[in-house]
Amino acid sequence: MSPKLKVSFIALTSLLPLTAAGQAGSSAIDDIPYGIEAVAQYRSEYNYRGFILAKDSIDLQLGAQYAFNNTTYLNSAAWFGSEIGDGDFTEGGLRVDFLKDLGPMTYSLSGSYRSYSNTFFENGANIELVAIYHFNQHFDFSGRVAYDTGAEGWYANLETIYYHRINDDSYFSLTGGISAVDQYYRRNGLNDAFAKLSYTYNIDQSISISPYLGSSLLLDKNDIGSDSLYAGIYFTVNF
Repeated sequence: MSPKLKVSFIALTSLLPLTAAGQAGSSAIDDIPYGIEAVAQYRSEYNYRGFILAKDSIDLQLGAQYAFNNTTYLNSAAWFGSEIGDGDFTEGGLRVDFLKDLGPMTYSLSGSYRSYSNTFFENGANIELVAIYHFNQHFDFSGRVAYDTGAEGWYANLETIYYHRINDDSYFSLTGGISAVDQYYRRNGLNDAFAKLSYTYNIDQSISISPYLGSSLLLDKNDIGSDSLYAGIYFTVNF
């Protein structure tokens, strides 16, 4: 494959840039024409790494992927999100991921910068390493470690992702995992157990929708924060 610009569905707080390299994710991505992809997301609660940052919110994102060859990719994304209820929370960010496929494994090194307002989270950069094992067309297993300069702390998690393709236009995915932190906004040790169930339907070659339901259960009840149950939907247009 010659180098080319290729669209990638880069969700704001998920592993989609990486799992797209898996068999289930790849099938969906390969059908998207080359160009720019715009993603709009609504969520009833913004839970990031086990911290509730906002209630009802909307996010907008542009993302693209450059394929150097069949196994090496560069992802990029820019986004902005805002609370639409009583709060004034906002977030803007930029992210770049370098991905490499080696046999059944995908490795990623990424750097991002997030800017916040009206929250206890601090602006800062996030450096992250991720390894994903593509067990088969249904299961991926991943692990990540990240350092956040805003939190001045470390974050790590282990995840299992299950895919079930219904037909050529739709599939389910279920993600579950556990995370741990070190000096991350006053939290230390085991952080949360999390899960997310989503359904993706490709309306046509250029438009898709993905409603989802997610949860986060804090593992140390002495930590600040609370458990979370939320819902949302992605709306994606390629042009």
